Amino acid sequence: MGVTAEALEWLQPQQAEMIEELNSYVSIESGSYDVDGVNAVGRILAGAFEALGFEVERLPEPECGDHLVARRTGSGTGHLLALIHLDTVWPAGTLAENPFRVEDGRAYGPGVLDMKGGWVVLLNALRALAQLDWDGLAQTTVFITGDEELGSPTGRRHIEQLAGEADWAIVMEPARAGGDFCIQRSMVGAIYLDVTGKTAHTVYADEHSASAIEEIAQKVVALNALSDRARGVLVNVGTISGGSARQVIPDRATVSVDLRAPTVGLGDELLGQVEEIAARQYVPGTTTQLRGGITRPAYEAGPGTLRMLELARACGRELGRELDGVSSQGGSDGSFTGGMGLPTLDGLGPEGANSCSRDEYVLVDSLPTRSALLAGIIAGLPDLDG
Repeated sequence: MGVTAEALEWLQPQQAEMIEELNSYVSIESGSYDVDGVNAVGRILAGAFEALGFEVERLPEPECGDHLVARRTGSGTGHLLALIHLDTVWPAGTLAENPFRVEDGRAYGPGVLDMKGGWVVLLNALRALAQLDWDGLAQTTVFITGDEELGSPTGRRHIEQLAGEADWAIVMEPARAGGDFCIQRSMVGAIYLDVTGKTAHTVYADEHSASAIEEIAQKVVALNALSDRARGVLVNVGTISGGSARQVIPDRATVSVDLRAPTVGLGDELLGQVEEIAARQYVPGTTTQLRGGITRPAYEAGPGTLRMLELARACGRELGRELDGVSSQGGSDGSFTGGMGLPTLDGLGPEGANSCSRDEYVLVDSLPTRSALLAGIIAGLPDLDG
């Protein structure tokens, strides 16, 4: 019997406790802008890692939830970096209308799948390995981000620093459809175009006035035309604002633009096209300033990641599952580690669906099985070639 199957044998009787643990996490709201909530659940999670022999360091942040770094030294070989995040997309007060509950084998509640269920899977995988007396890594580091749902603007530098010390990274984002893993992610960009024109009363508009809204409207059409779904290139103008009054030629307008591209090359190409549109003038007298850029780099599956995938697939077969690796157009903290070339396996959290919607759920039967799967993957890492 392999480690995965042994871990499952121990974990399956723990399923009720795992559901209660998930309930305890979901029942503390931790939306990205709810600093007190993020820090409150962070303290509880820190205690869970300390009980497993980790030393936990808090990295204070004044404008978002604090980050945590949990470290444990072992007697084996190799350095594993695990990535989880404390914050959810749900603001304070959501729990009152969408409380934690289990119905027909599904656990519901804000952040239950993304990613509080991932905490339960990681912690129970580590508990199972401890129960099996497995201690085959030299170092296990867990970075716990406080602002992941905002793009990890303050967490990124810590993740990249820790990635430079690690041999592998695992990311506890939810499993893909059918339980598959994520082995590559698209570049994510957040771009803002600020257009300045020249104001005048609409009655007296002449060559000395210039409509910022007309200019931005032309740019919106050009930006949307850059989408090429066949190549996985997506451009979405998500918000637009401008003007001051109905009867005044607008001298200000702004749009926010989401960019996605599956590879580094396509991402660079797309960003260049956006810069060209920003520099183009449609309405004389207007000027445009471009802000923002790539917030998460493209993460492409390299040889090390593919070796991790083969290990994960072998562990899945111990459970009677044929699993595979897929691409995602969404970003995660794994985008940073994978973008640096560190072998990275993402999507190791529980199975479920409807992430970041009010119908988000976790399949509760997947909690012990995904924990066992992860235990097997971790146990196999020191034996990977290269």
